[in-house]
Amino acid sequence: MALCLLMSFPADAQSTTRDRTWFATIYAGQWFSVSEPSATQRLGSQDAGFQNSYFVSVLLNNVLVSELRTDWPLISPVLNGSSIELEGQVGRHFGLQDQGEVTLALLWRSRDIPVPLTHGRFNIGIGEGLSYALARPTYEGVARDQEPRKFLNYLALEAEFSHPLLPNVSVVPRLHHRSGIFGIIAPRGSGSDFIGIGLRVTLQ
Repeated sequence: MALCLLMSFPADAQSTTRDRTWFATIYAGQWFSVSEPSATQRLGSQDAGFQNSYFVSVLLNNVLVSELRTDWPLISPVLNGSSIELEGQVGRHFGLQDQGEVTLALLWRSRDIPVPLTHGRFNIGIGEGLSYALARPTYEGVARDQEPRKFLNYLALEAEFSHPLLPNVSVVPRLHHRSGIFGIIAPRGSGSDFIGIGLRVTLQ
């Protein structure tokens, strides 16, 4: 019954992320690491798998360029229809860490892609910017002879899913990543990864 409802929804009523200029997201994630700390890292940081370290935040995005266009043959299939956004975030860590965090980033978002068998759509977003911890992290990976850094690089990767039945709301699985960019701005091994999900609402 639900599947029939989704498939029969009129095509001209489909929602699109291209019509918005401001939107907000509530996000919650949990620490996840794919590997154990290396021999040069402080023990007890970045243990493999999910850890009892959590992150909740509020994000605000402003669309700077709503629809990119280019005639370049090699990149136009990917770039055309995509957008550029400015993203700000205020969050709080709890569990194995207890500090605030703020981020600022530019985010590239792909054009909307139809979800097969429904009128739903999804897009991919990649953000790059700066992250600042309001207190020194206590669990982030770091070299043995170094203290965790407050200031690190910030990277976000997300998929946004929406449907015309809820035109101003979307669900957003998301990766929140802090790092020293392979030792460029902080010792190798610095940083953290949080995997979670967000609820997004269009404001304007």
